[in-house]
Amino acid sequence: MGQVKTLPATAGARRSPRPAAVFLFLLLLLSLPFPAAALEAPRTAFRFVGKDFGAPMIDEAAQKEMADLFRKNYFSPWDRSAPEVEPGESLWAWERWKEGEPWGENLRPHSREWVRSLLNLCDLDRWGSVSRKAVACVDTDLRALPTSRPFFEDPSRAGEGYPFDYLQNSRVKAGEPLFVGHYSADGAWAFVETGYASGWVDSRDIALMDEDFAQRWQSLPQAFVIDDGVTVSDRGGVYRFTARVGTVLPIVGGGKGGPLVVAVPVRDERGHAVRVEALLSSGQASEGPLSLTEWNLAMVIDRMLGKPYGWGDLGGNRDCSGSLRDLFAAFGAWFPRNSAAQARAYPFVPFGEVPGRQKEERLVQEGVPFATLLAAPGHIMLYLGTYRGEPWVFHSMWGVRTLRDGKEGRHIVGAAVITTLRPGRDAADLDPRRADLAERLLGMTFLVPSR
Repeated sequence: MGQVKTLPATAGARRSPRPAAVFLFLLLLLSLPFPAAALEAPRTAFRFVGKDFGAPMIDEAAQKEMADLFRKNYFSPWDRSAPEVEPGESLWAWERWKEGEPWGENLRPHSREWVRSLLNLCDLDRWGSVSRKAVACVDTDLRALPTSRPFFEDPSRAGEGYPFDYLQNSRVKAGEPLFVGHYSADGAWAFVETGYASGWVDSRDIALMDEDFAQRWQSLPQAFVIDDGVTVSDRGGVYRFTARVGTVLPIVGGGKGGPLVVAVPVRDERGHAVRVEALLSSGQASEGPLSLTEWNLAMVIDRMLGKPYGWGDLGGNRDCSGSLRDLFAAFGAWFPRNSAAQARAYPFVPFGEVPGRQKEERLVQEGVPFATLLAAPGHIMLYLGTYRGEPWVFHSMWGVRTLRDGKEGRHIVGAAVITTLRPGRDAADLDPRRADLAERLLGMTFLVPSR
């Protein structure tokens, strides 16, 4: 993906209105007495909102440009007439594991015969035989090989085993545009391309679309889900799926402060898409992307806090890059899927080879709260601001490294959290060389220019 242009900062942009009730609520929130434990660890992103909490961080033109880019990338699978992924590219996981020893859900190595059988199941001789537009009807895992069974490294090693299933590419959300290029030999799996990743999905979870259906679907305005655990049932009361932050669905009616009527894709008996309708309240979804303000970002972050960690968004949970991708999707900002690509999608400023404390000092001086990503090897976070003299971040993390009697271990966090750059510093046997995120920081990524 090409570089995304810096979003210009708001200069004389009109600020959104600040209702007196909201302002008084914020003052009350910040003035409440907190127990000592709360002083050590803020439990809400609202703790970091500034005096301009309701002011857009970008002007209207920049927000529109951002939304247009999101829409272009989101629907990009429907611009294809043939697979962009070559057959050999689809086998990267097979090449990685064909001589290895992947472990299964029973914490035993998979048999070599079964692993070899996956290559035949891919049926690459018929690659590109489908080449159809499609849509996800439910949330579904995007797999590197056509199986739902996991590939773990040796679970006895620290940081391996559940949830680190190395066949898990990502998680596709209900309503997402897909391009289907191929089916597995048994028809149980479809190889799909999204706007950000590719892989195998359960073929029962998607529906094919003809050109007219896709054009009508694409022409509609969009609702952006802004909460997790949103039950989506059609007008007949039939449950369809559970939506979460980052889900996008077409709007077919309602709005103007009332419930939104959204289109929901359903798979018919022929495997084709048909449309049903569902209602989403204003607290569950926004009519168009949310305005990029500190208040709105804090609201959505708080709704994601505490949600379990999931490598590659396994099982509907989220990893570090999945959390940020979903968060900013609610604002119409398109993010790549992995942490390294996210760090480079917007202007990146390296810290260089300096001590962690110097990196923190520079972050506090130059970082824009709620709009600065922090990259470390294999990890990405969102800078929220300072509290009690320290910078704090929002991120989803599995754990921090420990060292006891020369043996590496993990202090498990396993959730989306707000922490300092030294999470778990009170954990027993913390490994001071590897658990300090400040020392490992590579640089800052600015979603809006530094002030």
